[in-house]
Amino acid sequence: MKIAYIHRGDIDTEKWDHVIAQSPAETIYGYSWYLDAVAARWSALVAEDYRFIMPVVWKKKAGLKYVYQPFYTQQLGVFSKEYVDPVLIKKMLSIIYKKFRYAGINFNVKNLVGEESPFGVDDKSNYTLRLSKEYEQHFSSFSSNAKRNIRKALSYPEEVERDLPVEELVALKRANDVIQRSEEDYLWLRKLLETIGSRGAGSVYGIRSGTELSAAAFFAFSKTRAIYLVSASGQEGKERRDMFKIVDAFIREHAKSGIILDFEGSNIPSVARFFAGFGAQAEIYQAVSFSRLPASLNKLR
Repeated sequence: MKIAYIHRGDIDTEKWDHVIAQSPAETIYGYSWYLDAVAARWSALVAEDYRFIMPVVWKKKAGLKYVYQPFYTQQLGVFSKEYVDPVLIKKMLSIIYKKFRYAGINFNVKNLVGEESPFGVDDKSNYTLRLSKEYEQHFSSFSSNAKRNIRKALSYPEEVERDLPVEELVALKRANDVIQRSEEDYLWLRKLLETIGSRGAGSVYGIRSGTELSAAAFFAFSKTRAIYLVSASGQEGKERRDMFKIVDAFIREHAKSGIILDFEGSNIPSVARFFAGFGAQAEIYQAVSFSRLPASLNKLR
């Protein structure tokens, strides 16, 4: 099977996006417009007239080209309308290995990567919930802890609002972020969320305390999924368990739609418990890495 390495400007976006939309691994991350939003540079591996496609997101540092996983893009890898043979994945990885000095790539849940030198493979967990039942049936599957926190949250009069301004969510995240980020990072995030919203593919759900947001979450929609992409809570929101109310409201609103609520992780036990509390099930995806750097240059990574 011939595999071509294609630069972004030469990609047929209509064919590309059609494959993503028809893939069993369909997700907003793979669409050309989303990749354009999260990455300044990306190319692709394409086999048999877009029968199999793989985005390759890359940068250059100290003159060395490397592949990386963009922020807010949990899974990429190989997409197709059909089954992707691990042999094909191996061939694509071998091309990337020859073209780039090091890489870190998260493949999607439908890809199986063999653990074979020179590639390192780590299993990661994602949590998803298909909203195919009546709300009451979903609620009955919630953990006792989730039910208790939802009831506590519902005892407060504040309502869940929809389609709130992106800048309010980003401001709330900035004020309560556990990770130190630059102002440029928050501007980038705001631009990404506004891009998603401009395509009618995202919405901010939030709860106010007076005029200020106490908790909010951005859900990004694709053909088959709604991704819990960004969330933030202030101290009052945490005390009132507002995020439980927000997720419960989303499930109530989209019950029986068949859409997959994708929580984006996590390997952090407390966060995983929060997701699993809503009946979400763990699924494994694989992170693949390699380095062709000499030991003296590994600090560049």
